[in-house]
Amino acid sequence: MYSIEKLQALEKQFGSPIYLFREEDFVKNYKEFVACFNKYYSKYQLAYSYKTNYTPAICKLVKSLGGYAEVVSDMEYSVARAVGYEPYQIVYNGPFKKELGKETLLNGGIINVDNLEELKNICKIADENPDKNLEIGIRVNINIGQHFISRFGIDTDSPDLQKAFDMVAAVKNLEVVGLHCHVGQSRTVEAWSNRATIMLALADKYFPNKAPKFIDMGSGMFARMEESLAKQFGDNIPTFEDYAKTVAVPFAEHYKHLSQEEKPILMTEPGTTVINSYIDFIGKVESIKHIKGHEFVVLNCSKDNLGDICKMKKMPLQIVHVNKEQEMLNEAEFVGYTCLEHDVMYPDYKGSLGVGDYVIFGNVGGYSNVSKPPFIFWNCPMIGQKADGSCYVMKKGETFEDVFTTYVI
Repeated sequence: MYSIEKLQALEKQFGSPIYLFREEDFVKNYKEFVACFNKYYSKYQLAYSYKTNYTPAICKLVKSLGGYAEVVSDMEYSVARAVGYEPYQIVYNGPFKKELGKETLLNGGIINVDNLEELKNICKIADENPDKNLEIGIRVNINIGQHFISRFGIDTDSPDLQKAFDMVAAVKNLEVVGLHCHVGQSRTVEAWSNRATIMLALADKYFPNKAPKFIDMGSGMFARMEESLAKQFGDNIPTFEDYAKTVAVPFAEHYKHLSQEEKPILMTEPGTTVINSYIDFIGKVESIKHIKGHEFVVLNCSKDNLGDICKMKKMPLQIVHVNKEQEMLNEAEFVGYTCLEHDVMYPDYKGSLGVGDYVIFGNVGGYSNVSKPPFIFWNCPMIGQKADGSCYVMKKGETFEDVFTTYVI
């Protein structure tokens, strides 16, 4: 909970609005997540999803905690290198790898191949570098009972997967050493159980003589969240312990006959799971409007600051009253500064409110600041808060020069 004094001090020092990253809470949650998996399978490695939030200070913190970097573009790869990662600590996924994907491959990074065209190019790179022994993983497209067909990876139900292994076998200095999958929107324990069963079966089929070096299970687990948000996802949200038992225990049983060195690394790639609940967004009420029986509260921010979750769920919300002149609202919409009718951050607010009051949205760690376009207004600062309450700048507020430097004026 935020006090008036704390919020006013933050505004005086950093302006409004701001993102606020709670470092101590993030570290505690991160360590507990990793500990759950290590408890059941000691050869576990977390690879943090950069696309979820690639703020360099967060990425650097993950590195200090032993996490790898999971990237899906040359831009994200560059962030990982800038904060100190070596190529072998970077997992490069995605369907569109450019020049730095080649750098990753040639320098011992973890490349998970998405499609046969990409694999053809990798085979060519291997032929052009006969003095290097190159290793790759293959992303597989599996059915775990999800309600949609994923567009990513090589289909396990077609001849393409065997073709991929045959293509690699024809190149002397290229080897498949791992399998990767990721199925979004499938966070149930049952879905993860299916994922583990299928991936272990594929590992047995395509690595009959020795276990792969790694099996990367992707991401898609519920984060810890405030009760008001958790209720909107229904009952029985799995815990970290539930996920760990569902995935790591079968791995431990499956590979119990192998030495520690021979066992594959079990990877997952959490993003929202470890970051969502630990960034808050602090804005202010600019005006309150009454139009044709409807109530609109205009804030000094936009839905784009919060990310897509505000379109799907009612965000955790705290109001801190500053203005002595309050009015009672019944079904107010919190709307943004843009000129778009659908710029709605929170529907159906019931309670008192005044111009200048602080509005704090929780659970904005994922797909928020990194997804905010420079539409109508540039983005605001991100501030980190340490355990002792002291604060530091993680991202400066953007300026005209930041946004327009690439344009010709």
